[in-house]
Order: sequence, then C-alpha cells, then structure tokens
Amino acid sequence: MKQVKKRKEIVLSEETLAVLEEKAKNQGRNLKNYMEFILNEVANNILEEPKALEIKKALILSRSQSEKGLIKSSKQVINAAKKRIDASSVDKTS
Repeated sequence: MKQVKKRKEIVLSEETLAVLEEKAKNQGRNLKNYMEFILNEVANNILEEPKALEIKKALILSRSQSEKGLIKSSKQVINAAKKRIDASSVDKTS
C-alpha cells in the first residue's frame, strides 16, 4: 500500500541546522534525509506507548474497513480510540 506523505515547513536556528548537518554527514546522509530519519525514529518510539498502540490498532482497523468500502477518516478513528482510552483510563484526575 502506498504511503501518503505530507510536507511541513519547520524553522530552526542556524546552530541547530549546523549540528544536524554534521550528524547527517557522519552517517552518510543529507540533512533532509537525516531529519526525516530522526523524526521517524521518534515517532516509532512514541508508538510503543500504550495510547499510541491503541491508536495504531484503530488505524489498522480503519484501513481494513476502508478496503471493504466502510470508509472513516483517520481523525474519526483517532478520536474514537482516544475516547475509548480516556474512558478506561485509571490515571484520570477527578
């Protein structure tokens, strides 16, 4: 299945970009590729958290439903997953 990609503009200081560019060169990458790699790593680490796992499962379910013609937007799926998580959460403050 083809991944949908989005463009986002980010604003960083020259010092930050210089540090990132040096790290990219050390890994044999260009700056853009290195930044994408780092952000993907961070996102994958977040996915290991319980709430993120529930959202990931919901998105997989949504994908299979959309293949069957039962289409829901990813925002609807994520919101429904968040509601289920919040409803069953024991760490809520009263």
